[in-house]
Amino acid sequence: MNSMSFVLINMVINFALMLIFVRFMIQLAQIDTNMPIARAAYRLTGVVDVFARIFPTMGKGRISLAAVVLMLLLYFINIAANTIILGRSMTAIELFFIGSLSGIMKFLQLLRYTMIASAISSLLVVFLNINNSVMFVLMQLPEPIVAPFRRFVPNLGMIDLSFLAALFSLLLLENFIGIIGSYIWGG
Repeated sequence: MNSMSFVLINMVINFALMLIFVRFMIQLAQIDTNMPIARAAYRLTGVVDVFARIFPTMGKGRISLAAVVLMLLLYFINIAANTIILGRSMTAIELFFIGSLSGIMKFLQLLRYTMIASAISSLLVVFLNINNSVMFVLMQLPEPIVAPFRRFVPNLGMIDLSFLAALFSLLLLENFIGIIGSYIWGG
């Protein structure tokens, strides 16, 4: 029973995290909310609107603090539930540290996956001439992450080195945070 509860809770929370992450990225990339995917993401994550009354947006409405807080809250709930199911104990400080660290790591990982999905969708558009709203949204999602790198990475035409620089930077940041976290926590 414990393993079934563990799997079920993790599936539900990870699905909710992915939905909230997609909404966060749609808002960050300023994708038109009339697009079917954006409209569906906003409908499925209505709880973000409730939290938005408490946690305002930043960056001219692009950064949803409510979505970030909800993602962190879900991580805390996930870790606490897993701890209880597995019969372990954890202090509040451990929960906060491990939840925050794993939340940041998962967020960076999801950013990386978003960038990879964008690269694959752009290849599908170019080589197979598949062009629909899903592909458009997938190609636009990582733009806020890649855009700052375009300022200092040279443009080589077909090869977008700024995209590669952003992806490499995310990997470095993820590894750096993991090393620092394990050093602070002691393993």
